[in-house]
Amino acid sequence: MRSGLSRYGRRWRAWILACAGLLLFSCRPPHTEPGHLPIDLLLQEMDEAAARLRDLRGSARIETSFEGRRGRASLRIRYLSPAQFRIDVHGPLFQVPAVLLVHDRLVRLYLPRENTVFEGMPGTRDTPIPGLDLTLEDVRSAITGAVEPGRYAGMRIVDFRYDGETATVTLQDGGDNLSLQIDTEKKTVIREARESPARRVSVVRTFGRFRKVNGIWRPGTIRMTRNGEMSGTMELTYRTQSVNRGLRPADIEVRLPATVIRRSLEEAAPVFETMDEASASDTPREGFPPEQLVVYGGGSRVGDPSRSLARRGPYLRQIP
Repeated sequence: MRSGLSRYGRRWRAWILACAGLLLFSCRPPHTEPGHLPIDLLLQEMDEAAARLRDLRGSARIETSFEGRRGRASLRIRYLSPAQFRIDVHGPLFQVPAVLLVHDRLVRLYLPRENTVFEGMPGTRDTPIPGLDLTLEDVRSAITGAVEPGRYAGMRIVDFRYDGETATVTLQDGGDNLSLQIDTEKKTVIREARESPARRVSVVRTFGRFRKVNGIWRPGTIRMTRNGEMSGTMELTYRTQSVNRGLRPADIEVRLPATVIRRSLEEAAPVFETMDEASASDTPREGFPPEQLVVYGGGSRVGDPSRSLARRGPYLRQIP
């Protein structure tokens, strides 16, 4: 009798252990292939690599196309971690028709020729900035060449896989779906895609032509494609980059005149506009037809359009 009970007890214990094993197996994270980091550790190391960028000086060329407007400009860029940016838009004859200043979420667009500054805070980091058509996240990713450290913390990892030195990760952030491609050797994002079904918006950012600058992997090209609200593309190509050379807050700020005119950021007209009636003396470049030549627009959305900067300034030429 005692032997029979013992057999039943062993069977019950075996059944309980089997159920517990199945439960633990179903709850474990996705399997990590041998020789590769667990995905949460890879994301952590990627954040640490991005955080090593303390400051940046550089020059670049940017080309944009949003809602039928095509723009092109040369930029001088300065960045101070964690969230101070200055972008000088260069025009012909060494003129600086516009300066973009960003401190965290505060945006100021300064037009020296008009002695006017448009300032305000976009609703979210993914809200297009008036006058630029770019979002704060676009500006940050283009300048830092990386995703903001800690951005993926707390997101649910849906799936991931390794293919050589590339990891592909799928995450979920509330109702948004994200897909990342990570260079596991450089610890850098090479592609980020975010889809928001609720807002009917999708954004894809790609980072390419990496090279090491002062010990930090830096992309030479950044491209963004947005579908949905304010559909369009942006491509930034760096010419020069100087990293962690001791940039100071004074190098970022612009001393505005006491007489500067302050206006709401919502009133800013596009910094780059197409010119409807280009001068016959203008020579199209790289396939831009005369009606699509890029000029500096600036000015305000308010008032008589005939008095806008795009129709007044003699210095308005195609930005090289």
